[in-house]
Amino acid sequence: MLKHLCFLFFSLLLIGCKEKNSKAVVDEFADREINESYQSVSLQDTAVATLKKVTIKDPLYKPAIEREVVDFYKKYNYQTRWLYQNKPSPLFTSYIQVLTALSDYGFFPENYRQKELSQKVDSLYKGTLSLTDLEETDREITASFLLFTRHLTRGRVPKVGDEKRVWKRTRPLLDNVELLLKLKDNDNLSQIIEALQPQQPFYKAMAQRYRELEKDTAEVLTPFAITDLKSYTIGYADSTILALRACLKHKGYESPVQENPEQVDSLLVEAVKDFQRSIGIPADGVPGAQTMSYLLMTAKEKRDLLLLNMERLRWHNKDLGEDYILVNIPEYRLRLFHKDSLVFQTRVVVGNPETPTPIFSDSLRYVEFRPTWSVPQSIVRKEMIPNIISSRDSLKYAKRGYKLYENNKEIDPATVNWRDERISKRAFYFVEAPSENNSLGLVKFVLYNDMSIYLHDTPSKRLFGNTQRTYSHGCIRVEYPERLATKLLRGSEEWDAEKVKEAMTTGRDQRRVRPKQHFVIDVSYLTAWVDEEGKLIIRNDPYQFDKEQLKILNRYKSM
Repeated sequence: MLKHLCFLFFSLLLIGCKEKNSKAVVDEFADREINESYQSVSLQDTAVATLKKVTIKDPLYKPAIEREVVDFYKKYNYQTRWLYQNKPSPLFTSYIQVLTALSDYGFFPENYRQKELSQKVDSLYKGTLSLTDLEETDREITASFLLFTRHLTRGRVPKVGDEKRVWKRTRPLLDNVELLLKLKDNDNLSQIIEALQPQQPFYKAMAQRYRELEKDTAEVLTPFAITDLKSYTIGYADSTILALRACLKHKGYESPVQENPEQVDSLLVEAVKDFQRSIGIPADGVPGAQTMSYLLMTAKEKRDLLLLNMERLRWHNKDLGEDYILVNIPEYRLRLFHKDSLVFQTRVVVGNPETPTPIFSDSLRYVEFRPTWSVPQSIVRKEMIPNIISSRDSLKYAKRGYKLYENNKEIDPATVNWRDERISKRAFYFVEAPSENNSLGLVKFVLYNDMSIYLHDTPSKRLFGNTQRTYSHGCIRVEYPERLATKLLRGSEEWDAEKVKEAMTTGRDQRRVRPKQHFVIDVSYLTAWVDEEGKLIIRNDPYQFDKEQLKILNRYKSM
């Protein structure tokens, strides 16, 4: 059932992009001239120091927003944008309404001083109008809007990855200063802001569930833990087993009692395993600390996960075109789409926590059959050379089909003194010859990135049967690569399934074939979403991003 639900989720991943086309909005604004209004008021004080006198609640972006405020008014010929001589502009009213609506998407209106600015504008026009106050308030609204649109298009977490865990955000669809310069009073700001957000239908479903969870008190479960996990096996009896059964049932995992409701039986073990599989952790049937943390997750914790994952969707907001591959790391699954219809899906193995798969978008360069593997230097230095030394076998890798090179010349590994203390200063290159036992298998899918990250076959097929599949050095291993290759090369009549199989098994080595279509590869990291049936899906966090990213996001609740 879970697999079906996850299929529905990714089947919806980009359906709807064409309904409110982000690209169309971006293209339209690119062609627009800077807005002009005869009702605008000329600023009396245009000094940079004065323009920078704005209140910005987010200290992380304060310097950037101050610069953008100065830049905006300079390009806008030092005119007010939000406030006119006798009344506020319609754009201001629209902006206040937008802030209210977007609270369902995890934005906090008071980060942008919604109430304060509304009250300030109301009082501004009630008495004798002060131009100084009008200019100051206009600047404050501009700063608020620029902060909001920066958060919307670039996110609220300045650094989402680190040196080891690479996370590359897509470029903002629109520059926020350019957006404000070109907005017109009669623009439907709500629709424009909507078009600049992720267009996936489940993004809106996540917002709806986020709002519902704020009022949810039905899922408050009394915390408990199994008294003696070391003894937990079939036959173990304890009063907490009743609570475990009730909790699993509440989550939709029935465990009919075989004999004693307070005793562990085979059906209870299977129910725990099913729940563990649903969140992507090892299915051992034992309700340990990690399992219980998901089983007893509160409405607030679920809401926080939705807040975080809606934010992540905004970090990765781009038009993927007609043909694209989606890989969601916490789900360990790849899906191929054509015109938003699912064409193919398969399980994948991703990087382990020490060598994690980057989160990024790229394009397919070519498919290579019977590839060699040029081992990255990090693996040579950290794994291969130490393994040769510890095994006392200079030919350890030569026996497995690797050739050794130094200074672009092949050398005999038996002639190298691997225990020499200066060995770390020499640059050795290991290249594994093509074969079905090659670490890359019989086909790889090469991308354009400079991180040496690609998709490939693997001889280690057994790993695809595991629930948590974090075993690679960063590249993405594909369970059924021959089927994927056939789908990717479908534009050429000669490349049918039989031709692909032949190229993989008996074809020439390192044969490269470029697909006729352009394929985008989007590697994402979502640990919570809502499927088509309205079910909240929660997955394990293999790279431990959730806690640290949520810590940053949660500070906006009280900013």
